[in-house]
Amino acid sequence: MTSLPLTLLRRALLPLALLGGAHASTLDLKVGQTGKLGDATVTLLRTQDSRCPMNARCIQAGDLITSVLVRQGSRVRLLRLKLSDTTAQSTGLHISGATASMAGQRLPLTVTFSDGH
Repeated sequence: MTSLPLTLLRRALLPLALLGGAHASTLDLKVGQTGKLGDATVTLLRTQDSRCPMNARCIQAGDLITSVLVRQGSRVRLLRLKLSDTTAQSTGLHISGATASMAGQRLPLTVTFSDGH
């Protein structure tokens, strides 16, 4: 048996092995909280949650929109991110999830951010 098939197999599997270790970092924040996500410091300033509560029937699904302050070194940016917004990927930061609400309850909202790596 030649070593050619084994060499080809190694070349094919190496990129997959390298990708296996690459995953997005996440950060859970409530309004007013600050945390580190990669090399950025993220502060959740404001949320606007018009999503349909889990125990309700709604005509529209609604949206979750956040205002966040992002500091990376000497650069500071104010971003407006939307839960379902796929175009936010260009900023390197997006909302990957949030706690669900129930009709009649006013629990603090926790938003999960991801760096998209």
